[in-house]
Amino acid sequence: MNERRFNPIGWATNAAVERVDINSVLEEVDVDELVDRLDINALLARVDPDVLLDRVDVNAVLDRVEPNRLLDRVDPDRLLDRVDPDRLLDRVDPDRLLDRVDPNLLLDRVDANRLLDRVDPNELIARTDLNAAMAEVDLDAMLARVDVRELVERAGVPEIVRESTGHMAGSLLDIARRQIVALDQILMRLTGAVFHRGRKLPSGPAALQASVAPAAPLDQDRGVITGHYAGPISRLCAFLIDAAIVFGGFTIMSAGVFYLINALFGEMASPTLQTIVGVSLFAFWAFCYAVVALAVAGRTVGKGVIGLRVVDRSGRPIRFSQALVRVLVMPFSFLFLGLGFIGLFVGTKRRALHDIAARTCVVYDWGERPAEMPAPLTRWLRERDDVPVD
Repeated sequence: MNERRFNPIGWATNAAVERVDINSVLEEVDVDELVDRLDINALLARVDPDVLLDRVDVNAVLDRVEPNRLLDRVDPDRLLDRVDPDRLLDRVDPDRLLDRVDPNLLLDRVDANRLLDRVDPNELIARTDLNAAMAEVDLDAMLARVDVRELVERAGVPEIVRESTGHMAGSLLDIARRQIVALDQILMRLTGAVFHRGRKLPSGPAALQASVAPAAPLDQDRGVITGHYAGPISRLCAFLIDAAIVFGGFTIMSAGVFYLINALFGEMASPTLQTIVGVSLFAFWAFCYAVVALAVAGRTVGKGVIGLRVVDRSGRPIRFSQALVRVLVMPFSFLFLGLGFIGLFVGTKRRALHDIAARTCVVYDWGERPAEMPAPLTRWLRERDDVPVD
């Protein structure tokens, strides 16, 4: 009888197992006592994990796992300690990562000030190819967008040009003034020698000398003569300039007046009448020019150019009445071959007839700049102890 074909023990075992109610048996088993009697380590040692895992349905296991409870039991610090960042980064696709980054949100979280504080500008400039950068700049387009007029005005260029031009013009004018002053000083020394006058003469009105602050000259070798009595050469040059202005203004004014008279009353046939009208207009124009200029500014245009000013005997500004008397008496100074001007050469205060009548005198006054003598003349006078007395 073949044993493989019939095994009575196996047949009896299978029959017995089939008749056993497993659930009833398990209900009678004390699981805790059973577990206590089991050697877990020995049991696990007999388990083949590979075979066990092969039989586990991972998807079914994960479906039954609650991720929140699982994550609550995870220690992230210990987990991160076991992570190899190099291997992790090697598996990261940067392109896909950047595609998911919102640059606007990223820039909103950047502190620009802190970022710039960490930038070394010197190193940045050292690494920059300035020539290449400038080659990329369209200078024509950039300059086309610049408001040159506003840029010039904000830079103060007009004021600089005006100041430079004024300073240059003032310097040239002062050079001419110094030469005229030199001629005055030389002429006054000659007349002083002829008339045997002492060298130590009053320089100018006492009150004016006391009120004029000593200004340092532009060149320390030049003698300052601000407030000193003006010499005849300076006064003659000022008179010639005023005469040119009066004649020029009269020419323009008379042409207009005669044109108007001829248009209203016809041609003036009488040469005598034309002469009378012309002389009257000239006298009126010259009178108004001199009186108004002296009363308002203490100087005419010619005196302003040469650097002279008319003051009273004490050095104060003249009154209108003094200006009026001075202008009215001035024609008498020209009588008898200009005898009224002899006081400019022999008088201690260099006053002409009209100065004496109006109780005025003429002094050097260059405005904000000090009136000066040329340096060579100043040195020459100092060597002879013949400088003007302050």
